[in-house]
Amino acid sequence: MIERRFGCDRVIEPARSLPQSAARLEPSGPVRSHEFEIAVERLCLDSTSFRNIRERSGEDPDAMAHRIVEIVGFRGKMHNPETDSGGVALGTVTAVGDDFTDPPQVGDRIVTLASLTLTPLRIDQVTNLDPDLAQVEVSGTAYVNDSAPWGPLPDDLPLATALEVYDVYGAGSHVRNLAPAEGTVCVLGAGHGGKLAMAAACDAMPDGTVVGVDVDAASIERLAELGLCDIAVTTDLTDPIGALEDYRGAGGEPADLTVVVVNATGCESAAIVLTREGGTVLFFSMATNFSTAALTADGLGTDLRMLIGSGYTPDMGSYSLDLLRRSPALREAFGVEAGSPA
Repeated sequence: MIERRFGCDRVIEPARSLPQSAARLEPSGPVRSHEFEIAVERLCLDSTSFRNIRERSGEDPDAMAHRIVEIVGFRGKMHNPETDSGGVALGTVTAVGDDFTDPPQVGDRIVTLASLTLTPLRIDQVTNLDPDLAQVEVSGTAYVNDSAPWGPLPDDLPLATALEVYDVYGAGSHVRNLAPAEGTVCVLGAGHGGKLAMAAACDAMPDGTVVGVDVDAASIERLAELGLCDIAVTTDLTDPIGALEDYRGAGGEPADLTVVVVNATGCESAAIVLTREGGTVLFFSMATNFSTAALTADGLGTDLRMLIGSGYTPDMGSYSLDLLRRSPALREAFGVEAGSPA
């Protein structure tokens, strides 16, 4: 019963490990009593994993597709061994186990909110892949365990946007809960997670200051134009001293909360030096090296609260989706036109 509760009955190796840390899962059917089955039509890979696959494949779509099929074929899940990260999937429910608690209905289109690093998956083929987009169209089958969160596909948002938000929804919920009543929130990264984090900070502290930081000047300045951040800083976050100089030069105050949502490695030190003594750093990035973060703060004699940003929050995406619906700036940042159909 315990093994089924956590999905361990699908672990091939090592024995008695949880699905996420397992080297391989069993992705074959039929559906088990504590699962539901989906016909997978799209994978939304997390940005760190997608960047890794694109770079190691020379941005060649066929090579990228081959790498994805290779990973899933060997591991029984989309668990990039080089980044230890996955993403989420979209599919249609095709079967439901008899013991599943409060399941979706057969025929419902849902998004798997638990990471693909723990979701049993097999892929028949990659049907469409754009090297510039982290959403990959596939045909395949996945199994969602009773303990794993999932969400219905909204019918009032474009499909691609709903997936983008679901993939990083935790960033919005965590920032809403962690943002001070007033002060400074610094968001490192202008991707989907960064946009959502900035909008949540604006939502949580209308009288505070939001600072957006990214290496891409056009991206971060665009978010400032939309009003998602008060100060835009262009800098290389892998250079902590340079980042601190650029941050101060732009008028940024030491951050009460720093949110790390970059997909590049080596940004831990910059996050620490931009944060005030006694402040909080939320590492919501699969590119984070947590030992580097801990030892850097130790070596600098800096008293920080450093948090690992779980992709799960109890609202299961409802806050972030609602924020997108009611924030014209966030909708524009995601490229959603007013009245866009799903």
